[in-house]
Amino acid sequence: MARIDDYKAARALAVAELQKINPKRLAGKSACTYHYDGGQEGVIVPYFGQLRRVDWPEVTVTAPGGGPELPLTEQILILHYLLNTSGEPPTGRTIDFRQVPGGNFYWSAFVSRAKTPLLSTFGDDLAFYLKVAQMAGGAVEDLGDASARFQAFPLVAVTHVLWQGDQEFPPEASILFDENIAGHLPTEDVAALAGASVYRLMGLARQLKTKG
Repeated sequence: MARIDDYKAARALAVAELQKINPKRLAGKSACTYHYDGGQEGVIVPYFGQLRRVDWPEVTVTAPGGGPELPLTEQILILHYLLNTSGEPPTGRTIDFRQVPGGNFYWSAFVSRAKTPLLSTFGDDLAFYLKVAQMAGGAVEDLGDASARFQAFPLVAVTHVLWQGDQEFPPEASILFDENIAGHLPTEDVAALAGASVYRLMGLARQLKTKG
């Protein structure tokens, strides 16, 4: 598990690189929206259906309209998407994490961050998964026994696929990405993004169960 200092260092490195790049050019390449307001320019980035504002020249990441500071992990994912995206549109063909370049190296991190939490929260109740996924903005897919696709960034989607268990086999899950995912994010960030897609659902699931 990365320390807070590691996250701060990763953010600082990304900021330093992005400060060298014209935000208007980045907006076009990343399929985001360029903005200019009161002498300050930047990019509006959709992140799992929520808007995030990245402002130059400091390159800060905030939620439009203010609010609490965004988690460092979220800020880093947004900055790395802007910094790394090739601008290539999705192909429509998906791969699992082990097919991402270097995916085997990060496999254990991917399992602990994303696959295990997804299964432990929803593996025994796929109807509940679909309910929560749709409430979180997921588009239901016809894969496995339950599946949904989440638009993480304009050019990057994350798809969950779950299979119901039976007397012989336990529940199973997979998380899929477009085959060009490596053209948008480093592999470690792909694992983190998968985890972010699951944690959002876990938080909503807890709220629903608390309300009864």
